[in-house]
Amino acid sequence: MLGKLIRYDLKSTTKFLVIIHIFLVAASVFGRIFLTGRLDFESDELNELLLTLAFVVYIIIFAGVSYGTYIVIAVRFYKNMFSDEGYLTNTLPVTKGMHLLSKTISGSIWCVIDMLLIYVCAYILLAIPIITDPLSAHWDEFIRLLGFQGQGDFNFFLFYMAVLTIVSAVGNVITIEASVVLGQLFNGHKVLGSVVSYFVITTVIAIASTVIMGVQGILSDSIAMNSSTTPESIDLAGYMMDILNISFGISVAIAVILYLLSYFIMKRKVNLS
Repeated sequence: MLGKLIRYDLKSTTKFLVIIHIFLVAASVFGRIFLTGRLDFESDELNELLLTLAFVVYIIIFAGVSYGTYIVIAVRFYKNMFSDEGYLTNTLPVTKGMHLLSKTISGSIWCVIDMLLIYVCAYILLAIPIITDPLSAHWDEFIRLLGFQGQGDFNFFLFYMAVLTIVSAVGNVITIEASVVLGQLFNGHKVLGSVVSYFVITTVIAIASTVIMGVQGILSDSIAMNSSTTPESIDLAGYMMDILNISFGISVAIAVILYLLSYFIMKRKVNLS
């Protein structure tokens, strides 16, 4: 039954999400052919203002597609569980926990796809010879400059980044669902309650993350790095790994807490008014 629910949720969101991600890929290919692919930093005719504006536009496109994905997931979750459609949903011989799990999995699948496509599109835009050729020629030196001992350590870092990307995707979906679940407790103002809940949750997360980083000494390390004048004294690789470790721990802890909160609220009360 879980598989059927996941397939149904994916089918209901795929059409619009496929369209906006096709637009993302097409815009990236267009930018590679007509913008970054024509760059020549040694040319006197390089229009820095035009180049800056173009990259700002692409940042907006990337952010818009990402936020669009989350909005589609949020709207789908709200309509299927807490709007008039929820009357039909709740007549199915499926527990609230099963509904929550299926929507978390389907939403996470699309969020992971979204993040991967954003990375791929960024690569399409920026992997031009003027950038890749110097990196390829001095790759070992570049890795050592970052503070990694060799290719193996750097590969582990990339793998860790990929894992954190997946964890972050799941955490973002759970945060959105928790916001919608808390919002339905506001009688007559469920949408507004969901938006307010989202901003409250993300603000609390940001404050908690800052405090934890301060306690762990990450913020002081950042200040020391910014004030350091000797590159040899900067352990950039260690700093990045510390950031990843704390981000991973915070993401997992928050995801578990918010998922359990959503489950217990949905189990006790579903507001369809």
